[in-house]
Amino acid sequence: MWPFGRRDDEEKKHRRAFREATRALERGERSNAIETLAKVVQEAPEDFAARVNLGAAYYQNGEYVAAARQFEAAHELQPENPKVLLNLAAAKSALDQDDEAIELLLQILEIDPQFRDVHYNLGIAYWRKGRLPEAMAEVEMELALHPDHEAARQTLQRLRAAAGAGDEEAGAQAPNHRTDDADE
Repeated sequence: MWPFGRRDDEEKKHRRAFREATRALERGERSNAIETLAKVVQEAPEDFAARVNLGAAYYQNGEYVAAARQFEAAHELQPENPKVLLNLAAAKSALDQDDEAIELLLQILEIDPQFRDVHYNLGIAYWRKGRLPEAMAEVEMELALHPDHEAARQTLQRLRAAAGAGDEEAGAQAPNHRTDDADE
């Protein structure tokens, strides 16, 4: 066999494993997806999509430290990718690292101020920090850009209720961040 044919076979095997893991993730088979994607990433650490999907699988499985590690590695591969920054911000928030999450979300605004979910997630991060006026402004901006964003609409109602009640514990009632879906 020619040495070039072997590389093609390995690439096909790699792509097949990636597709299999992505389908497992879509079916909610997180453990299977994690196992397969971890092998793909081990064999090809520069595979951006595999890292993002592995991070998503870890996040969905509640393994936020592992998710953050994968999103950080993906961020190193594509530092200007707003999807990776959004996912990394969600993982940081899940780890109660809201200041870091806010910084990442602000980076997204510099790249693409209309990126879906960024204003919503920034609003949630501000809410968690007890910064209700900023939280409401960000969620309102999300709705101005994306009027069909039902979670943002519901969050704005909750924010208005919390602000009207003078709720000092509003940060503890903030919903979770949204992540972007896995790559295909």
